[in-house]
Amino acid sequence: MADEFPLIVKYGKDTLELRLPADATVAQLQATLEERTGLFVRKQKLMAAGKVVSGRPCTLTAAGLRPGAKLMLLAGAGGPTAGQAALEASRQSRQEALERGRQQLAERAAQKGIAAGAAGAAGAVTAASMRQRAEAWQRTGIAALRDLQLAELPAELFSPQVASGIRVLDAGGNALAALPSALSQLTGLQRLRLSLNRLADIAVLPQLMQLVILAADDNRLSALPPAISALGRLQKLSLNGNQIACLPDSIGALQQLRALALRGNRLAALPASLGACSALVEADLRDNQLGELPEQLGQLTQLKLLLLDNNRLSAVPPAVLTGCAALSTLSLHGNPLTAEQLRETEGYAAFDERRRRKYDKQVDMRVLATGFDEGADIVEFEHWNQ
Repeated sequence: MADEFPLIVKYGKDTLELRLPADATVAQLQATLEERTGLFVRKQKLMAAGKVVSGRPCTLTAAGLRPGAKLMLLAGAGGPTAGQAALEASRQSRQEALERGRQQLAERAAQKGIAAGAAGAAGAVTAASMRQRAEAWQRTGIAALRDLQLAELPAELFSPQVASGIRVLDAGGNALAALPSALSQLTGLQRLRLSLNRLADIAVLPQLMQLVILAADDNRLSALPPAISALGRLQKLSLNGNQIACLPDSIGALQQLRALALRGNRLAALPASLGACSALVEADLRDNQLGELPEQLGQLTQLKLLLLDNNRLSAVPPAVLTGCAALSTLSLHGNPLTAEQLRETEGYAAFDERRRRKYDKQVDMRVLATGFDEGADIVEFEHWNQ
């Protein structure tokens, strides 16, 4: 069509067929390639007829391209560090490793003569053994159910004489696909570990209002219930390795939350209400799809560590550098944002001073500007067109 500009781009073993507007610019072409391949614009070296095209501030036509032209796309060091395909591959690899681990546990249990299936309420152990465990839970207040290949939580956990005294429950490394409503009977529960299961929903958890620590890493969660706001005493929330695409606005009600871990999810944005989590000290948001940060994060005056590697950030709001007065560790590797651009952001000088003071205390020599990791990637291929 006359109003389109078709192109063929060779990238490794792949051949991409693109159709851009007739008046498209080189920048638009590179942005499209970033979406299709996950390869950041600054890591793209785009060749046509032996000449470098990438980075030119002009239209495709002015760059000497014609409709139907063939180009070659080369990747700089690190490749598509935050591409969606790369994240999906990493996520799939992790899930396969988890399944292999579960299978190995089941095989070892079978070799020891332990039933690996969930037989009645006893799970991967005998009924007699589970009764003995329940007696220990009642004495200590700690229910240890880790790596037993349970498909459901045992009924003994919810007996009146046991449930009221449970303060810690570790049910990680099992095969739990759902949580029973009876879990709400653990009214004194303070620490709950559910990592390495198959949970797709944790809607029952907001009823556990005494929770201080909640860990449900490496499950199949796609969302948090809005009622998460009921967990007013929560100090640590760890949900790494799930499929969470967004956070509820109600997360801002977690006024005592100190550590938030959401690495390896599918977050494309953060709610502005996260800035209301005034006690937050550490936030791990690596390996997501964040395209921008809300300015309200600048309200987190206690925040010391913010990990944002492998997202799609092209800028950090000045409010984050100026408002987060305790921030001394900021990691942005694998984002379109470069160290050069970060240094030009308002508030960087004050942040840099905090960063240096922190690391000066940890090493025997002063931090030097040359060779010190500033938390973001150095721009590559910047002299191609000079």
